[in-house]
Amino acid sequence: MTGAVHDEGIEVRVHDLRLAARIGAHAHEMDRRQMLRVMVSLRLKRAPTDQLSATIDYEGVVALAEALANEHIVLIETFCARLAGGCLAAGSVDRVEVIVEKPGALVNGVASARAVYRAG
Repeated sequence: MTGAVHDEGIEVRVHDLRLAARIGAHAHEMDRRQMLRVMVSLRLKRAPTDQLSATIDYEGVVALAEALANEHIVLIETFCARLAGGCLAAGSVDRVEVIVEKPGALVNGVASARAVYRAG
């Protein structure tokens, strides 16, 4: 045993974000908003100093999700991918995982989509 430390970095998370989104493919979904629950995990490229500019501002993540909720998007998969891509574009993260749940989509369950993006 070498005693080496394997640092996987620091994650910033936004969990249980509830959005009334314009989302859906069916005719009965076009003129109403539907609840989405969003979870985002962002791994920082480097350990932050004690300054907001050295990390990801989770208010920015929320603002991006809210902006997407105001566009009509057909699929939760698309919502998920666009949110993940937007978070990764912030530049201070090297990995993002987004889970979007649509609780009202199924009678006896919750539909969800998951995207994992890494900086290239």
